[in-house]
Amino acid sequence: MSREGVPIVLTADRTLMSEYGGGIFMGFSACIPKGLIPDRLYFSLFCPPVKANEDGSVEVAPCGTRKVEATLLNHGFRREDVIVAHPEHLDKVVGPRTRALGITENDPLGIGPATSTFTGIFGGEAYMAIKFRELLNNPAVKRFKPKIIVGGPGSWQ
Repeated sequence: MSREGVPIVLTADRTLMSEYGGGIFMGFSACIPKGLIPDRLYFSLFCPPVKANEDGSVEVAPCGTRKVEATLLNHGFRREDVIVAHPEHLDKVVGPRTRALGITENDPLGIGPATSTFTGIFGGEAYMAIKFRELLNNPAVKRFKPKIIVGGPGSWQ
């Protein structure tokens, strides 16, 4: 990928860029507060990352993210102008040419029903909210300042 960046970058927070080891309900682990489980254990056992390609793209992403990508491509955007990127590799895809960063999010503020239940019981802040904030504070995002568009089930927040 060019150091110039990709014009449209689509991603999701790190807790959503997982297949959760095939566990159908493991996605709810994104609602638990940080510190309840050691990070190393959480991100290896409960929420292992999807594979990132050399260029920072991913093969597997949330369905809504892929639908946005498909819509852009079906409406005249070129393949080289749109990428679905791993959130831990934004430095490879965000650059001076990047105009938009689309973020898929379920609960960016950590106030959804499942999240507020877990944080109400155990205290602390949920992984999902922390990882969303990390995206916003990513050095490449801060430096190149693309327009940030949040979508997905948590966009109401």
